Amino acid sequence: MIAEDLTALEFHQPSGNAAAVYDQPIGLHLLYEDLGSGAEHYVVRYPAGVRCRAHTHTAAHTIVVIDGRLEVNGRVIGAGSYAHFPANEPMRHQAAGDAPCHFILIFHGPFDVSIVDGGA
Repeated sequence: MIAEDLTALEFHQPSGNAAAVYDQPIGLHLLYEDLGSGAEHYVVRYPAGVRCRAHTHTAAHTIVVIDGRLEVNGRVIGAGSYAHFPANEPMRHQAAGDAPCHFILIFHGPFDVSIVDGGA
């Protein structure tokens, strides 16, 4: 699988708990899925100003920022930055500043999400 111009791909909105994590719609594009391990790779588009509720995933996951700025557990990172989250670790990641943000999201197992706080 080879994908170019990742920010210009067709994006869709998540549903269920994945959508409930955010205060406005985000965009997802599935790049890769391993049916054996459940691993999934996505390009994610956060609109400017999107806010995220604290949440967990049962699979570890990795983020690589393509463009824009991303607030990750209170720290702002930019294009070319990397973040890794162990399984079941509470986290919050959302767009930082007044511009959208694109990043690669690699789940090391099947995707799931549980919200751990009450507000966005």
